[in-house]
Amino acid sequence: MTPAQAIDRGFALVNWLAQELNALPFLSSPRSQLAAACLSIAQDHHAGVIVLLERDLHAPAMALVRPQYEAYVRGVWLANCASDGEIRRFGEKGDAPPIAAQLASLELVEAFSDGQLSRIKAESWSAMCSFTHTGILQVERLLTETGIEQNFPPEELVQAANFTGAIALMSGIGMAALAENGLLGTTLLEKARQYAQHET
Repeated sequence: MTPAQAIDRGFALVNWLAQELNALPFLSSPRSQLAAACLSIAQDHHAGVIVLLERDLHAPAMALVRPQYEAYVRGVWLANCASDGEIRRFGEKGDAPPIAAQLASLELVEAFSDGQLSRIKAESWSAMCSFTHTGILQVERLLTETGIEQNFPPEELVQAANFTGAIALMSGIGMAALAENGLLGTTLLEKARQYAQHET
């Protein structure tokens, strides 16, 4: 898959998710509202990555990968694990446990017990941080023999588009669960399976 194909695929997914999830009703509880907002932000980050990639703004696109992952983890942690006190503290002060603690709590929940989210962090956290915080991975991709210009490997751009698309779909599944819409959840799960089968 070329970057152009991944971008086209990304835009198609952004539009499909908007059709499926816009105006989805949620319970009026702080838990549901805070969690749904985080999951919606994860989808917005995906859209941002795709728009930035299309405009050849590769550095800021890569910088959004970690915030998207964190937004998703925080959303499902708020929905499934946070105590009433933690919900209140997050809503009032923005306080939340470190991401490692959120993941540890999440993976006690059956739906997350396969450890996939922790594996993503273990395998990719250092790189995600480098791209987000102007670390060496981000910097060296602007260095060439002739000057300062974008030099991102095409496969990294494809990977960023596909990874953020997968997280966007997972966030949609989380939103369907918050809305207690099982039919939509099934539709999103099938879409996620199809999406994963065509990542190369």
